[in-house]
Amino acid sequence: MQRELRSFEHMWKITKDFTENPGTVGVSSRDYDESKVVRLKHLFQLYDADGVAYFEGLSDEADSQRAFAPLDDFGRGCVGCVEIKYQENDIWMPL
Repeated sequence: MQRELRSFEHMWKITKDFTENPGTVGVSSRDYDESKVVRLKHLFQLYDADGVAYFEGLSDEADSQRAFAPLDDFGRGCVGCVEIKYQENDIWMPL
């Protein structure tokens, strides 16, 4: 399924790097705006095909197609992640 909504409609930021790649923490969506950081309320993790978490971050969306933006815009193409999960009640839930 092709996702049509991209990061310019959504704000997210990588806050933890479990792979220790230099320069990855702080990667953010194209429209990231530090003055609107309070909108980032949803914790997510990006996973590889083996189920290993590579990155963690914050997003302003967790319930719509836009919630895939960190995976589509960064995780899939840049580091080969294939899954995104959002934390709900201390449980990591796949979209």
